[in-house]
Amino acid sequence: MTQGLSNKSSTSSPCQPDVSAIQSDGDLVNREPQRRGPRLAHRKSRNGCQRCRARRVKCDENRPVCRDCHRHGVPCIYDRHEGAVPLPTWIQPGPSVSAEARPEHPLELRLLHHFTIDTSGTMPGTHLPTIKHCWSVDVPRLAFTYKPLQHAIFAISALHISRSESGETRLQGVHRVYLEQALREHRLSVGKMNPQIADAVCFTSILLLVDVFATLQDRPLEPYEPPFEWMHLVRGSVSVFDAALDSIRDCRSAKIWSIVDTFPSPEPAALETGYFSFLLPTIPDEERASMDAYKKAIAYINTTWLAIEAKEHPQVTCRRLMVFPLFVTIDFIHLLQEKRPLALVILAHFLALSATLSDTWWIGRTGHRDILAIKDMLTPQWESLMSWPLDLVALRCRTRTHP
Repeated sequence: MTQGLSNKSSTSSPCQPDVSAIQSDGDLVNREPQRRGPRLAHRKSRNGCQRCRARRVKCDENRPVCRDCHRHGVPCIYDRHEGAVPLPTWIQPGPSVSAEARPEHPLELRLLHHFTIDTSGTMPGTHLPTIKHCWSVDVPRLAFTYKPLQHAIFAISALHISRSESGETRLQGVHRVYLEQALREHRLSVGKMNPQIADAVCFTSILLLVDVFATLQDRPLEPYEPPFEWMHLVRGSVSVFDAALDSIRDCRSAKIWSIVDTFPSPEPAALETGYFSFLLPTIPDEERASMDAYKKAIAYINTTWLAIEAKEHPQVTCRRLMVFPLFVTIDFIHLLQEKRPLALVILAHFLALSATLSDTWWIGRTGHRDILAIKDMLTPQWESLMSWPLDLVALRCRTRTHP
């Protein structure tokens, strides 16, 4: 996630967080150029994304990714105060959630304590002592001066408790409230990246990615839609990470380097499809132009499966799964949006890998649920290609998948 970084240095103190650095600026004044013809009757996009406003084009304000940014395959960032960044559609709060789940100070202490003691140990890579210490000690300390990180901690801690302890369903509403705050505040802050907040920005991004992945288990699957909101959030995080790491390149004491330096090399040296090469001959003639998109996705699945077969630590495999959207092309995501059968079959093979990690609370049965939903929407001619993911989830989840 550190590709394309430039070597910039900063004269400011990169290791001292500064609360004032995260305060948002006022909105810029929109000025409309003079026109000779009659004025067009359309609403100006005052709350559009950064890119559309910079290009002076009308943004459709679709969240989390607008139409133009989606078409060009670029990160879509909403940084205006008006219009909070919405939660993923499957965890939208009901009318009474805010009243029932209003945060209380003792509750926040409980959530912080639970994160420090329990949730932090479930983060990817915490099998390594340095990373475990980072999540349990350094990250809560960073949260004292960066509100989005603080709220992301409260959100994922509430979600973890609600999943692991009976009688804690009220915390599902608490999770929604804090997640909405974290998403909104984080979007506003990343547009003003500087060394004082860079470390906290990176950890906030990771927590949000894990949190959204955890909620995939809750989304409705009829009619079936691939997990696009998670995929776009992962792809959009690249520019945030690049800008943050670039600003603290000369500060090796920044805590995020312990994560970056131990990250596995997820991209295969060559596009070798290996064990999954049986999927390639099935590409219809009219889709031959998409061969590279299919091949790259299959190659990444093969690389991850080989690591699992080699008994890689599950925490490392978790990290590989989280970055899958970064190592497929935007064309592959478009094929998924078009519900191309082969693209759905390949997605099912990727999701089957997560079945090996179903004991991890934030992964759970996501793969199992999606694979069954994909199977139900495909025609019988694709049944044989779905046998491997179905058999894997049946074996790992001990769940009957065949009639």
